[in-house]
Amino acid sequence: MTGIKKSGARRLLALAFRIAPPERRHWIEAMNAEIDHVPDTQRLHFAVGCLLAACKVRLASPLVLQAAARNVLIGGAMLWAAMNIRFAGRMSVSDAALLETYGYCTASLFLVGAIATARFGNRATIGLATPLIAAMMAAAAFIYLGLASTATSKLYLALIAENLGVLLIAVAIAGAAARFALARTEFN
Repeated sequence: MTGIKKSGARRLLALAFRIAPPERRHWIEAMNAEIDHVPDTQRLHFAVGCLLAACKVRLASPLVLQAAARNVLIGGAMLWAAMNIRFAGRMSVSDAALLETYGYCTASLFLVGAIATARFGNRATIGLATPLIAAMMAAAAFIYLGLASTATSKLYLALIAENLGVLLIAVAIAGAAARFALARTEFN
């Protein structure tokens, strides 16, 4: 039984070594040297703890955080583009050509943002969303102040507010990921 626990613990430590970032692999090497001195009853528990520590360090690494944020931003932009395409399709049935055009244009902008974020990273989200936020706020102000209050103008304001909310969340995610990665890099 002891040999099985020892080999299982060694396998877990080998996995922890592969998971740990290169700058932290010396931890796992030290843990591997300690495994022979851990009592048999605690060996597997010790190895699981080592594996969890390696996973925690890997998940908190700046590269993983940046990649996770980028994937969330890309997926969110694609989902929002799909929802705008669905909206535009519904508007085509009701003969609302301007609303249909608005839906397709918005979907196109979010698709471009997803592609740019995939290609250039989270900074592309901030760089593209910031001027778009300003333009949408100006359009909302024009509609609210410059046009008569009708059902269509209220619908445009609601659509703009939704898009502004999504863009602000995207900028917050990209900015937080960049700040957290910078803080983790300076900390290490």
